[in-house]
Amino acid sequence: MRLLEDLYVYPWTSYEANNCNTVFIDGKVPTIIDPGHAKFLGHIVSAMARDGKQIDAVRFALGTHSHPDHIEAMDYFDASVVKAIGRTEYEYLREEGEELYFITGDAAPKTPFSVLLKEGSLNLGDKEFIVLETPGHSPGSICLYWQEKKVLISGDTLFYMGVGRTDLPGGNTEALISSIQRLAGLDIEYLVPGHGEVVRGFETIRKNFQAILGGLL
Repeated sequence: MRLLEDLYVYPWTSYEANNCNTVFIDGKVPTIIDPGHAKFLGHIVSAMARDGKQIDAVRFALGTHSHPDHIEAMDYFDASVVKAIGRTEYEYLREEGEELYFITGDAAPKTPFSVLLKEGSLNLGDKEFIVLETPGHSPGSICLYWQEKKVLISGDTLFYMGVGRTDLPGGNTEALISSIQRLAGLDIEYLVPGHGEVVRGFETIRKNFQAILGGLL
């Protein structure tokens, strides 16, 4: 679905299987964020086609973190597509994070991540995002903040009335609280989480932060 000009969100709504929401950013550098499980990639291909977009136009693929339901499908994209993940998360994936793939029976991406992101500016041609390091759900989770449009793409750091679990390898509740407290200071009109519904409106998002932090602290 088209959320804003050049910003498309493809939510995963099935209760029968786990997968993540996927984001597509059109423009000079067509970008996909969190392509999800490989076996469900057809869901994204079909949804993009309905919006007149083609997944083979993607030139930048980014994972908010390394869990299988967010990046297993990275191997779909060939060498012409730049693949990115947080620098800390990449190290985690190569060590403790790989345990989750053994537990779930999924296959970790074989093709390498050629860009390892750290906190700061991310230029996608005609769009500028801010990479925010938000550990907690995993050690190297990142969020993307599109300041111009007041959009936060939060991965599994926080959802509508919820947060990413911290009982998986590398999870840390105290770090997650700190990350959410930091995000709560941003000017956000659209919260695009890794699971569940998009949250719209500054006041609704502010109350969401209050409710989440009230339950965690």
